[in-house]
Amino acid sequence: MNVEEIQRALADQRETLNEKLLRENLIERELKDRILRNFAPTAHIITGPRRSGKSVLAFKLGEKALYVNFEDPAMAGFSVGDYKKLLQAGYELLGEFDYVILDEVQEVEGWERMVSVLRENYPTVVTGSNARLLSREFSTYLTGRYLSYTLLPFSFREFLAYRGIVPDVKTTREEAMVKRALEEYLKRGGFPEALQFGREYLVNLYNDIITRDVIVRYGVRNVRELKEVAFYLFSNFAGRFTYSKTKNVLGIGNVETVKNYVEYLESAYLVFELPKFSFKPKEVLRGDKKVYAVDTGMINAVVPRVSENIGRLMENAVFLELLRVKHYLKPELELYHHRDTRGEVDFVVREGGKTELIQVTYASDGDEIARRELKSLFRAMELFGVKEGTLVTWAYSGELTRGSLRVRAVPLWRWLLKESVKLFNSNSDF
Repeated sequence: MNVEEIQRALADQRETLNEKLLRENLIERELKDRILRNFAPTAHIITGPRRSGKSVLAFKLGEKALYVNFEDPAMAGFSVGDYKKLLQAGYELLGEFDYVILDEVQEVEGWERMVSVLRENYPTVVTGSNARLLSREFSTYLTGRYLSYTLLPFSFREFLAYRGIVPDVKTTREEAMVKRALEEYLKRGGFPEALQFGREYLVNLYNDIITRDVIVRYGVRNVRELKEVAFYLFSNFAGRFTYSKTKNVLGIGNVETVKNYVEYLESAYLVFELPKFSFKPKEVLRGDKKVYAVDTGMINAVVPRVSENIGRLMENAVFLELLRVKHYLKPELELYHHRDTRGEVDFVVREGGKTELIQVTYASDGDEIARRELKSLFRAMELFGVKEGTLVTWAYSGELTRGSLRVRAVPLWRWLLKESVKLFNSNSDF
């Protein structure tokens, strides 16, 4: 490509993005503060699901950015050797700029060499929607010379900000408003544009992720099998699964194929695996897993009649919030589920020597809490030596005790707004 072609593409992309920034209801993303803490000349890699807001987040990190989107067909002829032309086009278009944004950079073969040069003089923000492909280059070329972040769809706090609702609940009326917003959040999810365009947008996005970020990226030949695995995992969200059972249910030739498909889908941020906790690391790798989807709105759009199972949607929302705590605040956080022959606990959250146990239940008052779920939580507390556990409910608040053990029951809306970011006395300003 020549400088004029690149400059024209940059100008068109900048105009399109500026129009989007003016047109849409944009909010500050919670990940922004973490990025800005270390926003110096180096590579800043932002990954996350397609359409989760990575480009907008990157564009709002500074005053003036040289922005280029490599998914634009106008950039199809760009090669890594054109990076000097890219800089020249940027200088001619903008004069000076504070940092560089390379959007969906995996479209450029050998992109890591270009980033390695640019990062010497500018904070260089790289975005991409496939974690595995980008991380492969991190490890081979940019080792130790980048900072990485993961952006997920809106948290409930961000959703309320988008809706213009102040989550300062002081009256019964304000609490009712927040609860109605929670119902909408579980139904429609947190993908920004889905809140404008609804179910059809999410169905198209689901298919787009499978096609562009999995089938095309990995050259999957048996498209039907891959799509069946994706739908099977989505249909079983917040449930246990094994590769061998998935193989048998879907009639796939071997376990390794299923394992590869799941890894592809996870690298595209469509699903996430949650391992079973064990004090023996080998058993963590070999044990069965639970699976969660990237967004409750996408689950509702793809899986028929799923809205009837509020408990599972609640559990998926709690998992995603724990994942945000890990990616936005505490990268060292470890997430598991616990299960033995006598019961299970939804989440085991560990940091160093500290453990938090969380059970999720669709209960509106104390009488609706299943005795089995509570007994499992108390048993796990004894096993882990934890004196206090958390029961996330739909509407019930209270305290449940057994001997010296105490379980705090917290409504989901309150847990999503405040309790989750207090894990292990976080110093977050959220």
